[in-house]
Amino acid sequence: MQIALAPIDCREFLSASEFVAEYAQPRRPVVIQGMMRGWNALLNWTPDSIAAKSPELNIPVKEFCEGEIKRTTWRLKDYAEFLNRCNPETEPAKALPYCHDIPLFHAIPGLSRDVSPFPVQYLPKYYQPRWWMYAQFFLGPKFSVTPLHFDCLLTNNLFFQIYGRKRFILFAPTDQAYCYRQGWRWFQVDPENPDYTKFPLFAKATPLEVVISPGEILYIPPGMLHHVRSLDTSISFNVDWHSRATAFEGVCGLFQGMPLANVHYNFWILLGLSLGMPHDLVFRFYKRYLNYVS
Repeated sequence: MQIALAPIDCREFLSASEFVAEYAQPRRPVVIQGMMRGWNALLNWTPDSIAAKSPELNIPVKEFCEGEIKRTTWRLKDYAEFLNRCNPETEPAKALPYCHDIPLFHAIPGLSRDVSPFPVQYLPKYYQPRWWMYAQFFLGPKFSVTPLHFDCLLTNNLFFQIYGRKRFILFAPTDQAYCYRQGWRWFQVDPENPDYTKFPLFAKATPLEVVISPGEILYIPPGMLHHVRSLDTSISFNVDWHSRATAFEGVCGLFQGMPLANVHYNFWILLGLSLGMPHDLVFRFYKRYLNYVS
């Protein structure tokens, strides 16, 4: 039995004030079009072209299988070659090696110039001068999957699609009770093929669906559950960011079961946003999050 899927808003050239008032403050997801127009990344990025910039770079690659995350290390050029030869039609989707959440703008100097002009106006002023320091990349084959979860720091998420397409199925935070949580942020239900015998409460959940294509931005509010499937070989990146309100909620996550490491990262961002602590000092403690596996 398949679930019924509802669409989400799609807006072109959304202004910063509209984004805040209509989506960020009420915590509603939205697809934003037009704001990546002119990016060199849209014209030129492929797995091979990125690998050519730093072929010997070692990158972490994850496999999501049976509720476990297996992490290995690949050279970037080897992973690009894998993407070229991979035949996902013959391999189990959840076991495909997936380059997931890596700080590639740190590792490849100058790469951020390919995503200009960047829509910094969607971010709080604290992040704007160095937004690229908070970006994490996703490179993966067709059919690679990130199982149902929410972002582990309870951040806002701006997700930028560069190459290929991705399909998101999203659920409001209030639907957590119906999705059978496992650990801090993962959920047992497969929303693409739900087992209502094993997970009967899932019938009460209300899913949203969106397919994002190159040049589109998806805003995912804090705590929103999402299941992500690559429909093609794909290159994406996101920027996780806090407002003062969500950073405070992130620190209070300690009382909801949030791991202490996550609370630590949120605490430093809260100090930066609320007290204006120097960015270099805050990031010294936050940067470990960019290689954090949870």
